[in-house]
Amino acid sequence: MVCRKGGQRAIDELQRTISEIEAKYKAELGRQRKKFETDIREYEIQVETLNRANAELGKNGKAATTRIRVRTLTYNNQVCYIRFNAC
Repeated sequence: MVCRKGGQRAIDELQRTISEIEAKYKAELGRQRKKFETDIREYEIQVETLNRANAELGKNGKAATTRIRVRTLTYNNQVCYIRFNAC
């Protein structure tokens, strides 16, 4: 009888320990999940910001290329005009 009671107490204690460990790890999993979801949201915001900045740089680059072409053509035209009228 004593062995059975002691064995049952040991089983009950193990079940309580298992339940406590499960609760502890479920809580930790919940915290980790929230953290990862927050990190993902922050990364998505950073990606959006970088994409907008990249698009703006692309526009600025195209505008600069156009200005360079116009100025090059203007310069070349002026050089040709000076050469043609100098003779």
